[in-house]
Amino acid sequence: MFVIISYPPWPLLAKLLVVDDRPEKVDVLIVLAGDSERDLYAVQLYKLGLAPKIIMSGCGGGQMAKRAVNTGVRERDILIDDKSENTYQNAVYSRDIVVAQNFKSAIVVTSPYHMRRTKLVFGRVFRKTGVKLLYCSTKDSGFNVDGQCKSDIDRQIVRREYIKLIYYWFKYW
Repeated sequence: MFVIISYPPWPLLAKLLVVDDRPEKVDVLIVLAGDSERDLYAVQLYKLGLAPKIIMSGCGGGQMAKRAVNTGVRERDILIDDKSENTYQNAVYSRDIVVAQNFKSAIVVTSPYHMRRTKLVFGRVFRKTGVKLLYCSTKDSGFNVDGQCKSDIDRQIVRREYIKLIYYWFKYW
C-alpha cells in the first residue's frame, strides 16, 4: 500500500478515468459545461448526423449554445440547462429534459478525465428511465496525450478527479 501511495502508477490511474464508447446514432447529445473543447466535439457529432438535438448542460450552457450556433448548429436544435453547477446536477437536469422530450438514447460528452465520474453519476441518475447512454470523450483535451501522465498538470487532474470520484461515491450513494 505504501508503494502505491508513494509511487502511484500514474499512467494506469489516468487511463482508468477515461471512458470512450464508440459513437452511434442517438436522439440527443448531452454536453457538460467546462472545458471549451466539449461543445466543439458535440458540434462535430451533430454535424456527422449522430443526433438531431444537443442539450448544453451547466453554467455556461448559453455561451456553449452561442458557439454551437456560430459553427452551424441550428438554434432550434439546442436545449439549454443553465441551472447545473456540478456533475450530479448535470445528470438530474439533463434527465428531466430527456424524459420530457421522450428521448430514448443519448451520448454524454465531456473531457476524458471527467468521464469516469460522469458515467458513475449519470448511470445512477438515469438508472430507471430506460434511456440508453453512451459516453464519448473529447478528442482534443490535451489530457495525458503522452499516455504516461508525466506532466504535473495531468497528475494534478488525476489526483483531483479521484478525490471527486470518492466524494461523489459517498455523497450520492
